[in-house]
Amino acid sequence: MSDPIKIERFTGMSNLEESGELFVGEGVAQPRIILNSDVTKSGNLVKRDGYTQVVALTEPHSLWSGDTCMLCVSEGGLYQIEGTTATSRGIVGNDTLYYAEVGNLIYLSSKSYTGIFDPVSGTISSWGIELPNGPMLTSANGNLDAGIYHVCMTAESDGEISGNGPISQITLSSEGGISISNRGADDLIWATDPNSDIFYRIGKTDAIVNVPSVEPLPSLFCFPTPYLTNLCHAFGRMWGSVGNKVYYSDPFKWAWWKKGTSFFEFATDITMIAKTKTGLFIGATDRTHCLLGTKPEEMQNLDVGAGAIPGTLAYCNNIIELGDTISPPEKKHESVPVWVSEEGIVAGNPVGRLFSLSQGKVKFNPGNVGASLYRQKNGDFQFLTSFPKGGEQDGIGMSDDATIEVIRNGKVI
Repeated sequence: MSDPIKIERFTGMSNLEESGELFVGEGVAQPRIILNSDVTKSGNLVKRDGYTQVVALTEPHSLWSGDTCMLCVSEGGLYQIEGTTATSRGIVGNDTLYYAEVGNLIYLSSKSYTGIFDPVSGTISSWGIELPNGPMLTSANGNLDAGIYHVCMTAESDGEISGNGPISQITLSSEGGISISNRGADDLIWATDPNSDIFYRIGKTDAIVNVPSVEPLPSLFCFPTPYLTNLCHAFGRMWGSVGNKVYYSDPFKWAWWKKGTSFFEFATDITMIAKTKTGLFIGATDRTHCLLGTKPEEMQNLDVGAGAIPGTLAYCNNIIELGDTISPPEKKHESVPVWVSEEGIVAGNPVGRLFSLSQGKVKFNPGNVGASLYRQKNGDFQFLTSFPKGGEQDGIGMSDDATIEVIRNGKVI
């Protein structure tokens, strides 16, 4: 008859130990594999909850929850989830949708769509104003001095103006004015002084008889919001990616984008944009970078770690000190970005360093895309992540080889 094994507490699993030893101390067990259980702070094993279908939707994705609402996408439509009810709010397309909550509004963007959702009214409005056409100019009577003038138009909607449309040029050989033949009802005219390059507001008029050099055009060379992925609101700007570029809006003008100049370019496609109080972590397919600083022109680009897995970012609270020498060890950090990298689960701190939460304990195949969330359960911090595919093991999810064998065969071979 075998003697009973006394286990006083568990320390969690470590599948990197090849020795097969269960105990790491007297009465302290560290199994190689733990399935469907959590280890509490006191070292007890607690069975994980199952799951219950609350809302029935067809192949839902892009689930997001903020301070004001919970949203997801199903069959190309945006759904607002309240309790056990999912209400259709409009068509957004079936690409992965990204969200940024600013005040009481939710900014939406994907590879093929942009919009702004108001959770109070349940309506979607456009994000930005389309650029008007270039003005068609002819000379007319007026008080303008002879010279070369440049003229453009901006569209106006609800007191906001767009970037400028194409710029037209006209030369007055003598004193006169300028007539515009194609101005829309909501278009504003802007013009330069003769032989100058600063555009000033003329107004909603079809004729320019003088140029009051008072109000320069603030949205010069700005475009409407591009189709962005990895949306992020930080430092008074909106940030998002297109391919291997990270674009940023004008400060506090989230519909004005200088696409020709306001961007950072990386070697490979962007997979994540995560904010801290002092900068941004930019995940790409090959590496992760930190743009340290809060103003684009002052940001330092640091290479800080392995590439980030798209969809795995979550902001976690009550995280212990992560090597920030200016804070005491007992300090808990809020809104800490945590994600899955090619090397495991990592957290980023405000000075641009990454800290592994799994390396040395757990090795797994993260797959190419995932989803994550943060929660507090019974006083314990939990970062939950899931993948539709783990490496080459279809349907298994994030697992190491030994765990896969347990799932399939009930034992490790």
